[in-house]
Amino acid sequence: MIRRKNIRYACAIAVCSLAATVGAAHADEMVSAQELSDEISVVEEQQEEIEVFDQGVEKPDDEVEIEAYNHADASAGYRFVGVSDAGGRAAEYDYLHSSVTGDARLVHLGKDLKVDVDGAFLNRKDYAANLMFDYAGYYRLTAWTESLYHNLDHEKGDLIFDDPNPEERYGITTRQDMVQFRYKLHDYPIHLNLSHWFIGRKGSQQLRYADFSFDDFYPADSTDPVVSRLRSQSRRIDRSSQETTAGFDAHLGPVNVVYAFQYRQFDDDKSTPLDRYFVLDEIESVAEHNDTPESRYYAHTVKLFTSPAGGVTGAVSYSHGTRENRSSLATVRGADDASDTLQNAAGDFTYSPCAWFTTVLKYRHQEIDRDTPSSLLAPAISSSPIVLRQAMDTRRDIISANFTIRPNTVISFNGEYRGQFHHRDGTGTPDSADRWNLPENSDTHRGTLTVLFRPFKGLRIRGLYGYTTTNNPLYDSDPEQKHEGRLLASYTNSSRWGLSAKYLITREFNDHISRTTHPEEVTEDPLTYVLPGDRRYIHASAGLWVTPIERFTVSGNFGFLRDKADQAVLFAGVLNGQDADAEYVSQGEIYSVNAAYHATEDVDLSLAYQLVRSRSVFKPESSTSDGTPTAGVSTLSRVKTQEHSLSARVTYRVTKHFGCALDYTYRAYNNRLSSDGDGAVHAVTALLKTTW
Repeated sequence: MIRRKNIRYACAIAVCSLAATVGAAHADEMVSAQELSDEISVVEEQQEEIEVFDQGVEKPDDEVEIEAYNHADASAGYRFVGVSDAGGRAAEYDYLHSSVTGDARLVHLGKDLKVDVDGAFLNRKDYAANLMFDYAGYYRLTAWTESLYHNLDHEKGDLIFDDPNPEERYGITTRQDMVQFRYKLHDYPIHLNLSHWFIGRKGSQQLRYADFSFDDFYPADSTDPVVSRLRSQSRRIDRSSQETTAGFDAHLGPVNVVYAFQYRQFDDDKSTPLDRYFVLDEIESVAEHNDTPESRYYAHTVKLFTSPAGGVTGAVSYSHGTRENRSSLATVRGADDASDTLQNAAGDFTYSPCAWFTTVLKYRHQEIDRDTPSSLLAPAISSSPIVLRQAMDTRRDIISANFTIRPNTVISFNGEYRGQFHHRDGTGTPDSADRWNLPENSDTHRGTLTVLFRPFKGLRIRGLYGYTTTNNPLYDSDPEQKHEGRLLASYTNSSRWGLSAKYLITREFNDHISRTTHPEEVTEDPLTYVLPGDRRYIHASAGLWVTPIERFTVSGNFGFLRDKADQAVLFAGVLNGQDADAEYVSQGEIYSVNAAYHATEDVDLSLAYQLVRSRSVFKPESSTSDGTPTAGVSTLSRVKTQEHSLSARVTYRVTKHFGCALDYTYRAYNNRLSSDGDGAVHAVTALLKTTW
C-alpha cells in the first residue's frame, strides 16, 4: 500500500532538488524560464498521477459505495361484476361478486439488503402475494400465498330422484401458502434449509350417491314399493394438507451433500356423511359413505452429487418414507391399520467429452410395501368381519439413456431410450378370490428421436418421433403400442412479423382388454369378452403476429384438438350378451384475435376475442350382441358448446407518477343442446395507478 504522506514527502524533496540544480547551473549557463516551467509541470503531473493512483487503491477499511435501487407502484379501484343466468360455466374460475381490487409492488435492492414484495387482490377469494428477502446472502426468505375460487356444477335431471337443495350453488376456494428460509453459515460452505407448504380447500359441493338394488328396482311383484334412489345432498368441504421440510446442504470438496426430513399431513375438518341405506337388508342400515380418510407421511432423504462443472458429473439419492391411514370411521372399523412403506433410490451420470456431444444415464428405483388389515367390521353390510383382499406390494425400476449431438449451429440430434419395469405381488387370475386380476410383471420400452434444424436466421424447425411398446399393460387404459409424432416450426422476420405452427399425432392400441361376467342367473355361465381398443389423438395449432405500422401489433391463433377411440364396451357384468362396439369422439377448436396499440407515450389500447367450440359423443352400436337396444345412450352423452370471451383495456398515464386504467371483460357459455349451464358474465374494472 502506498501511503499518501510518503508520496507528498518524496515530491517535496524532488522539487527542492530540482530547484537547487537549476540554481547551480545558472552560474554556468543561462536556463530559460520556459525550460524551468516545463520541468515543474512534469513534476506536478507526476504528483497528480500518484495522487490519483493513491485514491484508486482500496484500503482494507474502505466501503464500496453502491447506490440502492428503489421502486414502488400501486393501483386501486373497483371491479363491477354482472351475471346473466348461471354464469358458473362462463367464468368457471371467477368469484362472481363485485369487489374492490388493486395491486402493489415494493422493491429495494441495496448492497446487503434486498427486498421485493408484490401482491394483487381481485376479491376476497382470488388474490396472490409474494415476498423475497435477502441479507448479504446469509439470510434468504421467500414466501408466497395465492387463492382461487372454482364454480362447481349442480347436476339436475330425472335420474336424481332425491335432491333436498335443488337451487343451491356450489364452489370451492383453494388457497396455497409457501414459506422457505435458507441460512448460510458465514465461514463454512453449509446452508440450513427450512420450508413449510400449506394447501386448503373450503366451500361446498354436490354429493351424489346410489341407494340402489336391482332386486328392488325391478321387483317380482309390480305392486311392491321401489325405494332405490340416486340421491343428492350438499356437502361442506374443509380440507387441508401441510408439509414441513427441514435439512441442510454442504459443499465438501468435490462432493455436495444434501439431507432433508419431510413431514406431510392431510386433515378433513368436516365429518363423513352418515345416511340410512334403505336397500340394505341388515338391521343396522345407517352407514358412513364417501369418506376422505386423513393421512400422514414422513420421509428422510439423502443426496450426494458432484460439481456440475467439468465433463463428468454424477448424483445419487435415497429416501425412506412411511404413509399412514388415519381414518376415523365409526361404522367401519379397522381401516386405520393400513400403512405403506416407500423406498426411493436414484442415480444420474453425465458425460460431456466435447462441446458437440453429451450423454446422460439415469436410474430410478421405487419399492412400496403395503400393510393392510386382514378384515374390517362394517355392521351396516355384514354382522361378521369382512375378509379383505391384501393390497399389492409394488416395485418399479426405470432406466433411461439420452444423447445429444450438435455437429454445428444448424442442426442437432437428441435420442432417448426409457425402460420401465414393474412388478406387483398379490396378483392372480379372475378365479382367485384373494388375489388381484392384474398382471404381475409389466415391461415398457420407449424410444424417441428429436431433430432440431435452423437452416437460416429466424427459422426454427423441431421434429420428434416416438415409439412405445408394453408386453403386459398395468391397466386396461394403458396401450400395448403407441406411435407419436410431433412437428414444430416458427419463423420471425425482424420485429415486423412472425408465425408458428405445431402438429402432434398419437395412435395407441390395446388388443388384450377383456372382461368376465358374473351372471346373477345360476343357469348362465360366466363369459369372457375381448374388448380391443384403438385411440387416435390429434393436436394442431397455428399462430401469426404482425406489426403493420409502428406501435400497432395484431395476432391471430387457431387450435384444434381431436380425440377418437374405437373400443367394444360391456354394458353389464351381471348379464351375458351386453357387449357392443362403440366409438367415442371429442373435438374442440379455439380461435383468438388480439390487438395492441401504443397510441401515444401516455395511452395504451388493447382488444382480445376468443371463441371455443367443443363437442363430444359416445356412439355404441344400435344393439348389443343379444339384441338389447342401445337407443338413447348416445343422446345422453352428447355435448356441444360454445364459449365466447371479449376483453378491452385502455391505460392512460396522466403524469410521470400517476395514471388510470379501464378494463372490460365479457364471457358467455352457450349449451347448443339445452339450456343447462347457459349464462354470461360482464366485468368492468376501473383503476387508479401511481409509481414512485
